[in-house]
Amino acid sequence: MLDSSNDLLETVKQAAYEAGALLREGYAKEGRVAFEQKGASDFVTYYDTTAENIIIDCISSTFPDIAFLGEESGLTPSTDSDYTVVIDPLDGTNNFLHRVPHFSVSIAVTQGDELIIGVVYQPLLDEMLWAAKGSGAFLNDRQLTTPDARPMTEMLVSTCLPYHAKGDCAIALQQLTALMPQVAGIRSPGSAALEIAYLSLGRFDAFWSQGAKLDFWDIAAGIVIAREAGFTVTDLTGEPNPRQWNSLIAAHPERHSQLLACLKAFS
Repeated sequence: MLDSSNDLLETVKQAAYEAGALLREGYAKEGRVAFEQKGASDFVTYYDTTAENIIIDCISSTFPDIAFLGEESGLTPSTDSDYTVVIDPLDGTNNFLHRVPHFSVSIAVTQGDELIIGVVYQPLLDEMLWAAKGSGAFLNDRQLTTPDARPMTEMLVSTCLPYHAKGDCAIALQQLTALMPQVAGIRSPGSAALEIAYLSLGRFDAFWSQGAKLDFWDIAAGIVIAREAGFTVTDLTGEPNPRQWNSLIAAHPERHSQLLACLKAFS
């Protein structure tokens, strides 16, 4: 990482706080939130675009040469850096629109193709989950340890499901049918970054998705946090590089292969 990697990490965390403050303010307002529709089940609001601008402004003011890949603004190439900040300014826009209190600010940093920093901030709970490669995972100022692996029959698993012509419903239903009899519960709360990061807290025991089409910015920060918390994160073929994925499975190392065997027959 950069010699100033700690400065970059702290700047990314500050950017997430600032964007989160905007989302918290917007969530508290009365009335429906105005939005535009980008595609099937894909919405954008003032808060998505403004939060992304806040993040870019905050980071670029300290690191002017860094590249950005934002859900709303696309790719802003670097002038002289192999570092890219990957931004989902409001992961869970549909929840935000419906006043469901489950959404997050998600920011990752790559060096070349390697994920090195992940920050996921839940502004309503003021919970910041973050990690840097090789340094462990944290909740706010507390370092996290890997939760014990639960038996399959006690596991609570999270997923993203396809809706309204967005993704492959048939594969998602086949995988649900295979997994439902083996675990204690399956949830689809609607913020993939947050749910992957929640593995580090033991709030979920695993996360998988294939039918839903998740973009890199949906998962990048959560991957860093889950891995640094001791979880195994691959796609359903076992490929470790997320740039090559069209599916995702994150689980405790003692359960990853069991889940993979259950799900990959339908991948």
